[in-house]
Amino acid sequence: MIFDNAAIKFSQAESSYGWIESAQELNYNSHYNPLVAKVLTGLAELYRIQDNFEEALFKHSQSIEIFHKISGNRCDLAEAYFQLGLTYQKMGDFKNSQINFDEAIILFTAVEAPRQVEKVEREKVSNPALKGLGL
Repeated sequence: MIFDNAAIKFSQAESSYGWIESAQELNYNSHYNPLVAKVLTGLAELYRIQDNFEEALFKHSQSIEIFHKISGNRCDLAEAYFQLGLTYQKMGDFKNSQINFDEAIILFTAVEAPRQVEKVEREKVSNPALKGLGL
């Protein structure tokens, strides 16, 4: 049952991949477009699901760079850092995961999004490998 649900979600993600790629190509001409940054975050998530970490990290960095250029978009920037933290966590790079989770918490706190802060904090403590790092 669990594997069936995972397979369905992966299939849905793969079918969305084409739409996301098209949206990225259509809107990529603007480096200040929040849609481009969101699309890049979505692509990074798909690459993480596929364990293509090199591409995931590249898309995350592009997304975060754009969000930094867009003033007043802190919630999306926080989500991008959270997603980057998840990617590092899946890679087993718990130190960088922690750094990005902390950045997401700072940004979510600044925009007064307590549920998002809780979401990130739950993810931080859910990984037993982080406990041994003293972070």
